[in-house]
Amino acid sequence: MWIRIDKALSIPPDVRLVLGIMSDAGFEAFLVGGCVRDSLRGVVHTRDFDVATNAKPSDIQGMFPKAIEVGKAFGVFKLMTPSGQDIEIATFRKEGEYRDHRHPSKVEFTDVASDSARRDFTINALYYDPRTTQVLDLHGGLADLQQKVIRAIGNPEKRLNEDSLRLLRAVRFAARFEFTIEEQTRAALLKLSPLIRKISIERVRDELEKMITHASCRAAMIELDAVGLLENVLPEISVGKLNQKKVWDQTLRVLTNLGQYRSIEPSSFYWGALFLPTLRLHPIEKRDQEARKLGSRLKLSNDVIEQMAYLVRETPKFKDAFSMRESTLMRWMREPNFELLMRFHELDAFTYDGNSAGLEFVKSIYTEAKRKFQNKPLLTGDDLVKLGMNPGRQFTEILREVEDQAYEGKLTTNQEALDYVLKHFVK
Repeated sequence: MWIRIDKALSIPPDVRLVLGIMSDAGFEAFLVGGCVRDSLRGVVHTRDFDVATNAKPSDIQGMFPKAIEVGKAFGVFKLMTPSGQDIEIATFRKEGEYRDHRHPSKVEFTDVASDSARRDFTINALYYDPRTTQVLDLHGGLADLQQKVIRAIGNPEKRLNEDSLRLLRAVRFAARFEFTIEEQTRAALLKLSPLIRKISIERVRDELEKMITHASCRAAMIELDAVGLLENVLPEISVGKLNQKKVWDQTLRVLTNLGQYRSIEPSSFYWGALFLPTLRLHPIEKRDQEARKLGSRLKLSNDVIEQMAYLVRETPKFKDAFSMRESTLMRWMREPNFELLMRFHELDAFTYDGNSAGLEFVKSIYTEAKRKFQNKPLLTGDDLVKLGMNPGRQFTEILREVEDQAYEGKLTTNQEALDYVLKHFVK
């Protein structure tokens, strides 16, 4: 089943060195998984590389003392190369019955044929030998790559039941590569979709995040809904939920535009955009709280939750930008994530009513505002002490008021600021 390919796959020097060390020591060492799949699809693969080998864990440790053992029972090690590649080295294995739809009850080190049979989809079970430029294909993965098909290895129900995270992975791969899911595999997805609830929310969240931060996010969500997974992982936006048709339609519009960002924003941007239609069902003053609830359910990090809540809370304010007091507007624009908020509102406005007048107004003054932010304050706490004032809560009030006056151009020098304080705050 070894098939010689027309052109050798591009392998970074550090990865080739690792493979060479293993081969020179007398072990089989093949690239497998995503790095082979993507390279055969013509996609340049530069970072994560999986190596499958007949070397036992003790052999791997002997060859690579700096490798980190990440799965002792599974014979899996991580190695970071000087040039930044992550290499996962794993001993060929076969697995026993799965006890929790995620983890096998036992592992036995074996040969490459058994190792390939335990993998999820045919396109991920291709082994590449750089010495011979041959690919080992025991399950028709090359044909499925050519025909753009996602197909489970062996019995689809058994394969998806073993590790139910594969339900989401099938959809993610299909959407990302613009492949179709093979008929029997898709039927198994439909039948087994409730099993995704058996998987930890952290792992589900990570898969979903990979979907929503990719240009294929819209296609992924449509397919999740079609095979019954969406209602089990994101019921807040599922079209199957009562009275959710409007939310679903708006979500699809958001996702159509969201795809253009292609992982260039922090994850809070994508989660906030995904949930914005359902959050719009709540009064503006409650959206912050509801966003936090959604973030907590998905066990997003506190930083991501805070940033997502900020985005959904602040985006409606752009319509009021024209009428804001200048100092209020300046202080708003000075917030740490304001540039991210502008991009988020751009997506928000473009998706809904197309009204970006407030955003354009803010953009027109933002450059000059940033220049003002860099100016030294007209007044400090030390200045107030020199006026004979005692530090306390009033200091904050006074400094804020002086800053407001400076933002509005009513105070321009330190002396003017001192005179203002003497007139309004010193009795």
